[in-house]
Amino acid sequence: MKVLLVQSPIEDFYTTAIRLYPLGLLYVAAVLENAGCTVEILDCLSPLRKRRIPVPGDFAYLEPFMDDPLFFKGYYRFGRDTIGIVRRIKDWEPDIIGISSQFTAYYQSVEELIRLIKQNFRSPVFIGGNQATAFPEEIRKRTPEIDDVLVGPAEDCLPEYLKRRGYSGAEEKPDWTQLRPGHHLLDPADYKIAKRNYISLIASRGCPFHCDFCSVHSMFGRSIRYRTVESVLEEMRRNYLRKNARIFNFEDDNLSYDREWFLEFLRAVKDDSFLRDIELTAMNGLCSTTLDESMLPSMVQAGFKRLNLSFVTHSQDLKSAYHRPLEGRGFESFVRAAQKMGLFVTVYVIIGLPGQTFAEARNSIDHLCGLGVLVGPSVFYTPPASPLYERLSLAPAVKNNWNLYRSSAFAVETDQFSRRKLVDLFIYARRKNLENKNKIG
Repeated sequence: MKVLLVQSPIEDFYTTAIRLYPLGLLYVAAVLENAGCTVEILDCLSPLRKRRIPVPGDFAYLEPFMDDPLFFKGYYRFGRDTIGIVRRIKDWEPDIIGISSQFTAYYQSVEELIRLIKQNFRSPVFIGGNQATAFPEEIRKRTPEIDDVLVGPAEDCLPEYLKRRGYSGAEEKPDWTQLRPGHHLLDPADYKIAKRNYISLIASRGCPFHCDFCSVHSMFGRSIRYRTVESVLEEMRRNYLRKNARIFNFEDDNLSYDREWFLEFLRAVKDDSFLRDIELTAMNGLCSTTLDESMLPSMVQAGFKRLNLSFVTHSQDLKSAYHRPLEGRGFESFVRAAQKMGLFVTVYVIIGLPGQTFAEARNSIDHLCGLGVLVGPSVFYTPPASPLYERLSLAPAVKNNWNLYRSSAFAVETDQFSRRKLVDLFIYARRKNLENKNKIG
């Protein structure tokens, strides 16, 4: 059986290339190859190209703000054009086509891709991923052209799916920690950061924290399970040697939760005879409550050059209300120690969290800017499949429009945050970052 796995184009005001690595599809490919299928991946986002397009009507309310040089410059389509996509599918003639549907706000692009495929090919189409897991029934109603919506991790849903399709090679559920994601199916020339090849990978799944605005549990549960350190290093070595990868981005939701495992991993990377001149990143954001100053030397020696820390808010009361782990008094000293060791620190805050005041959000930004970090302002957006989702009081025009489920939509207004205030604070954070950069420079 020939299976083509596809990551669709996307449309937005901006994107971050390293967050687009199709790791989920690589795990799907691993399950399929273990079952004896022949697999190819069509990543419509790599190499990453963009084309400016008109701002959609859903976001027309943002156009008056776009004259500000610190706001968005335009709206773009990222990825291949439809002619190129059709040509690639035709050349390969797959028996089945699988499409990744990870982010609710980009479902429209997935839906358009599915309809394009169905207009040109007879191959059955399935989708899976976080979005498919969050809204399977809604997707079936919205897009009846889809043949199957698969829910949950690939190793849970794919073997049964293959059996339903009459494929005799399907086996029982494999152990995800033993799978080798299909990095070999990607062209390393398409995945570069500052001219250096990179891959994304995971060492663990799940998160034991109970943050109300997070939906990771819907896909991977609340317990956390790690791969062995040696299996992670083997994946890194293989891609270091075969794909010349020098940057390794971990997409774990809580990479450093298990301190003992994390320190063992860092020591193993530092001592490895192959892994030289590499950089480790964790772009999903390390939870600062799992880190302390004593871990920094090991992190630097293993290859960390920058830290991405999830902070949410400076308000301990607000963190408690949303069941967010509380940073102790050591957060500031940890940041300063990291900076002294040459690490570039980015800290992410949420703007417009329900119950948050404008003054508190601005105080969070000022506090972090005072530490000399880069502040990553994330405007609150509707979080599907999270505990908070069911409690949110949203107008039907917002709740029913998946296009608005993104930070760049500035769609969720509260008693404390009008859209104007959300935009003002977003621009304020960018201005403060620029001032900090000029001071440092």
